[in-house]
Formats: sequence, structure tokens, C-alpha cells
Amino acid sequence: MSETKTLSNQQVAHDGQTEAWRAGPSFHEAEIGATIPSQPSRGRQTLRFLRHFGEMVLAMLLGMAMFDVAIGAILVPLGLASLLGSPEASALAMAVAMTVPMVAWMRIRKHAWRLNAEMAGAMIVPTVLLIGGSRLGLLPPTSVMLGTHLLMLPAMLAVMLYRWRDYTCH
Repeated sequence: MSETKTLSNQQVAHDGQTEAWRAGPSFHEAEIGATIPSQPSRGRQTLRFLRHFGEMVLAMLLGMAMFDVAIGAILVPLGLASLLGSPEASALAMAVAMTVPMVAWMRIRKHAWRLNAEMAGAMIVPTVLLIGGSRLGLLPPTSVMLGTHLLMLPAMLAVMLYRWRDYTCH
């Protein structure tokens, strides 16, 4: 005969014979004093979201500063500054320089690779699209760098809003 226990007007089998017990304890079987995690308030989620966005912007700014230092300290003295002679090449190099520390920070914060790839895409895709537009003659080459910087933040914000739970509960 199976031993049963009644919780919340439901009978729950304790003999280990049902599939539910093989999968683990149910919500109704929580021990007294067990902590059941609750969803943070909407205000707390918003603060976490904004903090995370700010951290990523700071990482991007750090990448920009390191890029400028690298150009001034390495490329210019070696006479290799012409490698970044075109506005398109400069914009792409800057986008990569901004993306690398941002992704590194996300890895430090233990974000999944999927989120890192999405955020890197939000940084690189606008740059590539603007470079394509410039090469097709739809945009002046001088607008690529400014356009890249203007489109990165909304693209990042869109990815973060799409993955709201990942950026507010982490």
C-alpha cells in the first residue's frame, strides 16, 4: 500500500512509484523554511537593467580609449597609421575595439555565450551596414564613424529589451 500525504487538498504519493517523484520534489512538497526565490520588483529589475547597460557603455568607452592609445603609441610611431586610412576601416576597427572589452565584461559577469554573440552583433552589424552603404555610394564615407556610434546604443538597447529577463535577473 502506498503511503500518502495531503498538502493543499492534493494527494501526493511518497512511495517513489510515480513519474512526478522521479523528477524531483514538487512545489507543494517544499520543506518548511525552504526559500523559494521570488521575482525582483519591476523597479529593481529596471535598476539592474540600467546598471548593466551603463557597465557595457563604460566597457565600450574603455575600448575606445585603449584603441586611441594603441594608435598613438604603436601605429603612428611605426608609420602604420595608414592601415586605418579609410573612414570605413577606422570605424570597423573602432567597433571591434569597443566590442572586445564589452564581451569580456559580460563573460566576467557570467553571461552566456549566446548573449555575448547577440551583443557583439548589435555592435558590429550597424558598422557593417553603414560600410556597405558607404561603398554603394548611399552614404558619404565620413558619416560611417558617427553613424556607427549613433546606431550602436539603440541596437544594444533593442537586444537587451528583447532579452529583458537575462539582463534584469542576472
